Amino acid sequence: MPKLKKLASYLVYSYENHTEARFGDNELKLQMLLYLAQRECLAVVGEPLFEEKFEGWEEGPVLPELHFFFEEGYDPFEPLEMKKLKEREQFILDRIVFAYGQYEGWYLADLARRETSWHNSRAMLTAEATDLKPLELADIRADAKKVRLYDTLFDVYLDELDDFEGEVLEP
Repeated sequence: MPKLKKLASYLVYSYENHTEARFGDNELKLQMLLYLAQRECLAVVGEPLFEEKFEGWEEGPVLPELHFFFEEGYDPFEPLEMKKLKEREQFILDRIVFAYGQYEGWYLADLARRETSWHNSRAMLTAEATDLKPLELADIRADAKKVRLYDTLFDVYLDELDDFEGEVLEP
């Protein structure tokens, strides 16, 4: 299974595992969560989660390789496959599920359509355009700089730690 499909399958698995709800066949939600994961990985690690490029569709950023993902041979993620994913990949996808998993696909699409990367890919295109431009990684990287990172373990935004001047308690 190609890496992108494995990441998409893991994202569905993570969602179902952490929310105890079915993901269903909501391709829009999958596409938007993967866009947010790509942006999050650039914000946290400084490197992309995957190499495939999003296109600026009217609905929002879309990975053409995953169009019809659920209709064309979707295989649920097997926990035994976990070793084939890097911890960083799992961490990023889990973070996205915790942060955005509760939202519907159209809400996530509205968020993604506010991003500079999507706007730049749609510049001078009509709503009906079929000649789609990819979202540039540099534009997604610029959007990633606006992300305010949150640590769920310590329940704090990371930029708040910059101001910390107290003592660290010993365990």
